Amino acid sequence: MKELKTLILSLLVIISTNSCEEKLEESVYSELLINTAYETEEDAEALILSVYSALRGTDWGAYYEYDYMLLGESGTDTYGIDQWDPGTLPTEVGTFDNNYSFIVNLWDGAYKTIAAANLALQILEEMPIDDNVKAGFVAEAKFLRGLAYYDLGFNFGDAILNVGDSDGNLPLSPQEDIIAQAISDFTDAAGVLGNATSPGRASKGAALGMRAKTHLNAKNWTEAANDAQAVMDLGDYALFPSITELFDAGNNAVNEWVFAVMSVQDGTGALSQLPWFSLSLNYLNGGWGRLSIAPDFYNSFDMDDDRRSLLANGYQAGNKRMTGDQFNYYALPGTPEYGPLAADPTVNLLDLNSVSVTKYLGGHDRFVYPNASYLGVNYPVLRYADILLTRAEALNETGDPAGALALVNEVRDRSNAAPLPDMDQSAMRDAILDERAKEFFMEGHRRLDLIRSGKYLDLWKQNLEAKYPGESFDYLNESKVFFPIPQKEIDANDMINPGG
Repeated sequence: MKELKTLILSLLVIISTNSCEEKLEESVYSELLINTAYETEEDAEALILSVYSALRGTDWGAYYEYDYMLLGESGTDTYGIDQWDPGTLPTEVGTFDNNYSFIVNLWDGAYKTIAAANLALQILEEMPIDDNVKAGFVAEAKFLRGLAYYDLGFNFGDAILNVGDSDGNLPLSPQEDIIAQAISDFTDAAGVLGNATSPGRASKGAALGMRAKTHLNAKNWTEAANDAQAVMDLGDYALFPSITELFDAGNNAVNEWVFAVMSVQDGTGALSQLPWFSLSLNYLNGGWGRLSIAPDFYNSFDMDDDRRSLLANGYQAGNKRMTGDQFNYYALPGTPEYGPLAADPTVNLLDLNSVSVTKYLGGHDRFVYPNASYLGVNYPVLRYADILLTRAEALNETGDPAGALALVNEVRDRSNAAPLPDMDQSAMRDAILDERAKEFFMEGHRRLDLIRSGKYLDLWKQNLEAKYPGESFDYLNESKVFFPIPQKEIDANDMINPGG
């Protein structure tokens, strides 16, 4: 019976989310079906799990399996040369339009999550279960809806606001209304949810943390500082002692993870495409190498910074191939790893143009070819390190660079990076932006960090000019700050009229 009810709900969610294929509208379902299919707490659990499932989108790699990561990192100052579409990846070089698949997948994934949350809220309202249990499930649905509106508001600006009370087309709402809805949903969730039990489920800390991030990107500095402090005061979270082991699959439930989209290693359950896309063919015997790091950014790490070891440079080919009697190795010219390998007579050294991210290998032996989808790694949405750096940035912007410095150095100390000295507000602002780059590279945050800093277009352009000398990127302008509303949504929704 549970499997049947889950199937019915899945079909309802698919039907309700056809809005992403045609138009954003809520469908009316049979009251008989809803009232008879969902009656117990077990049913409510299956119902809310379907909302979590919507975070993965419907296509391979969509939304929080991989797509959001590429959108958040490729058009930034830290991104290397895409190894799948070198020099032509639309989001890397800024040539995307409103038909580009990754942008469409973000829009679709967010609205499918919203539709699933709205449907769950509708069904939960009428379910004859314990009120406290029901309130918890309602709070989880609102948290997930808030996360989707967070993604829409800060990536698209204006978007469509639907909290389940409409059965027809809706116009675009201004960004401020989208952000306000995210804050409202996180606030409602935080008022009900309890302590964290798993980073894969919403909790009070996750709701407060995402509200802090929402206020941060909206530049509501005082509110961001207060919410981050509230997460710290819960006592549920801490920095994991080793940054190099944090991403190992065996540590995917430790209390640095505030909220994550989790995957498994059993070969049948929830999967992640991050390892496939971050690991190049030469490092692991398979992969696309799409999540790569720019040489200048790699060289900016101190040698003693443990975070540097989450990047691949100076390594033996994952397939252990040889050229004659020499082992194939790869390294970035001009780096400390390059010289010794070039002098080694047993090594055939091949040049890299970018550096692969290895944090999503999950602690597995890279010389044993696995199904990378089932490495069991987390898709990082919110870590405790982000809470600390969110409060640090907010404190600095409200005139407390000393308070910010203590938090930044707490994060640096975990990675054995040298502590930063005292500095004024302006210098601290730059230091925090740099620290966020080093702490969260290829975790999907860089684009929003740069937009918030006001340096997005300039730093993006500078990185492209360094990677592709002689090419012009003068077309990068304010029109590239937000992603465009997908054309298929414009075509289907006669209430949308961008620009006018």
